Amino acid sequence: MDGAGTLHHARQVLLLVGLLTFGSATIAQFATQGVALFLRASDASSGLIGLIYVAAIPYTLRFLWAPLVDKFRLGSEGRYAGWLTWSQAITCLAVLALFVAPPERAPAAILGLVSIFMIALGTQLTALGGLMAAQLEPVFHPRASSVQGMSSAIAGVILGAAVLYVLADLGWTFVVAALLSVSLASLAVALVLAPRVDAQVSPVAAAPSMLSHFSIFRKPKARRLFVITFLVNCAIVIPYAAKSILLIDAGFSIANSALYGLVGGSAVGVLAAFLSRPLVEAIGAIRALAGLGTTNVIVMICVGRAAGDAPGAGLTVVSVLFANASVFATFTVSRAAIMSLCAPGREATELTNFVGLETVLYLVIAGIGLALLDDVGFGTVTIAGVVLTSFGVVLTWPYGRETHDETAR
Repeated sequence: MDGAGTLHHARQVLLLVGLLTFGSATIAQFATQGVALFLRASDASSGLIGLIYVAAIPYTLRFLWAPLVDKFRLGSEGRYAGWLTWSQAITCLAVLALFVAPPERAPAAILGLVSIFMIALGTQLTALGGLMAAQLEPVFHPRASSVQGMSSAIAGVILGAAVLYVLADLGWTFVVAALLSVSLASLAVALVLAPRVDAQVSPVAAAPSMLSHFSIFRKPKARRLFVITFLVNCAIVIPYAAKSILLIDAGFSIANSALYGLVGGSAVGVLAAFLSRPLVEAIGAIRALAGLGTTNVIVMICVGRAAGDAPGAGLTVVSVLFANASVFATFTVSRAAIMSLCAPGREATELTNFVGLETVLYLVIAGIGLALLDDVGFGTVTIAGVVLTSFGVVLTWPYGRETHDETAR
C-alpha cells in the first residue's frame, strides 16, 4: 500500500475506533458511575455500590477469552469485524433490559446487567485493540491512543451533560432511552464501517492458544512497563474510582455530581488525551510517564494533607478533575507504548492481557481504598497511594535510560 493509501486506511481505522469507543464508553461509564449516583441517591449503602466494581470484574477478565477473538472470526470479513458487531448487539439488548430494572426496586438486577455490559464491552474493546494494533503502522499508534482516550472522555461529557444533568431529574426511563439511542447508533457504525476497515487481513504469524493468556509478560520490557504504568496512577485511584461517593457525600445532587464528575472530569480528560499525543512524540512514552507520576505525587500530597479525614466540596471537585485528567493522559501514553510490543497475529490477546491485568489491580486498589475510606479518612488513603506512585516514578529512570540507549544504537 502506498503512502496515500496507508494514510486513508489509517483515517478509516481511527474513525471506527473513535465512534465505537465513544458508544462503548458512554455505556461503560454509566454502568460504573451513573448507576452509582442513582443508587446513592436511593440511599444505597457504600457496600452495595461497591458491588458495582465486583460486577465489573468480567470487563477486567476479558483476557481469558481474548485468544478466541484473535483465533476465530465471527463472519467472513476481517479478523475482528464480527466480534465488534455481535458484542454491540448484546450491549443494545442489555440496555433495553434496564427499562424494567429501576434502582429503587431492582438493584440486584442492575448489578447483573452491569456484568453483561462489561462482558460485551470488554469483548468489543479486545477486538478494537487488536484491530488497531494489526491495521495501523507504529507511527499511528500515539494518534490511535489519543483518539481512543479523547472519545472516551467526550463520552463522559455527553453522558454527564446531555444525559444525566439534563435527564436525571426526569427519571430513570428517560436516561435509559438516551443510552439506548447511543447503543443503536454504535451498532449501525459497527455494521457499516467495521467490515470495510477490517477487510485487509494481514497474515497471522502465530495464532494464540487458550493457554497463552500472559504471553506479553514474557517480554522484559512489557513487564517493566506494566509495573511502571500501574504504580504511576495509584495516587489518584481513589478520587477517580470513588468520585460518585465523594461528590454525593460532599453535598452535591445527582445532577451536580454528574456535572462535576462526568462533564468536568471528562472535559479535562479530552484535553489531557489530546495533549498527551504530542508529548509522547516529543519526549517518548517513558519520560511522559515519569512526568505524569511526578505531577500525581505533588498534587495529591497537597490534596491529601489539606483534606484530612474528608475533603470539602471544593477540594473534592479539584481532586476528581485532576484524577480524570491524569487517568486519560496515562491511558494515551501507555497504550501508545504497549501496542508496538504486541506480536503479529496476537494483537488482541497481548494488548488485552496488559490492559486487563492492570485494570484488575486498579479495581483491587479501589476496593481496598473504599473499604478503608470511612475508617481511616480520605487523606490517609491518598497518601498511601502517593507512596506507591513515588516508587513508580523512581522505576522510570533506569527504564528510560535503557530505551534511550537502544534507540541511539
